[in-house]
Amino acid sequence: MTIEGSVGQPEPRVLAIADASVWEGNNGWSQVAVTVTLSSGSSQAITVSYRTVDGTAKAKEDYNATSGTLTFLPGQTSRTISVAIKGDRKREPDETFFVELSNAVGAAIDDGSATVTILNDD
Repeated sequence: MTIEGSVGQPEPRVLAIADASVWEGNNGWSQVAVTVTLSSGSSQAITVSYRTVDGTAKAKEDYNATSGTLTFLPGQTSRTISVAIKGDRKREPDETFFVELSNAVGAAIDDGSATVTILNDD
């Protein structure tokens, strides 16, 4: 008995990053977690680079700029990037910055930019 046909290609794994928001606080530092998801687990490690980019929020004044590489170990489908937010007592509008993904190895990037909103609470 022979079975004809071809085995389909596996669905490509894709990465996406989600928008996030955080209350600013009045002083000190707090953290915002930005979630990166992988569409399905892999039997091999997958890596992706990330970096923060100024919007209306500015690095050093409103948050700590960060960059690095996330590694999804075999089977992992979610990782977080933590960014430090600087609290202050200024009355100001909500501010935003971005976390961008690049240089993925082992997966494609579907949604590669997240908007992080710092909510003013003064």
